[in-house]
Amino acid sequence: MLSRMIHFWNGIFTDEMGRPKQGHEYRTLHNMFDSAEVGIILRWRDGKLQDDGDLPAVEFQDAHIEHYRSGLLHNDSNNKNGMLDPAIISEYGAQVEYYINGRQVSE
Repeated sequence: MLSRMIHFWNGIFTDEMGRPKQGHEYRTLHNMFDSAEVGIILRWRDGKLQDDGDLPAVEFQDAHIEHYRSGLLHNDSNNKNGMLDPAIISEYGAQVEYYINGRQVSE
């Protein structure tokens, strides 16, 4: 499993005021994923990870990305060849996984 966000799956997360998180959030993580420091952008809707148009819900500075819909790994987009796009892209595209509604599927 390639997901770095397993603890966020299908959870509802709140801001400092106790409201469900909304919009884009930038964080810096320390001593994680074989890096002393790595930036991450998280995109939220109603407290759950959610892609924002063409932008993935999770983008790491080291090019690891994860697509989500309503807190579940999900990408039902197709590329120009009609093939399913991956929900997780890792190792600069060398490793990918495909998910629809939180369930892993084959390419």
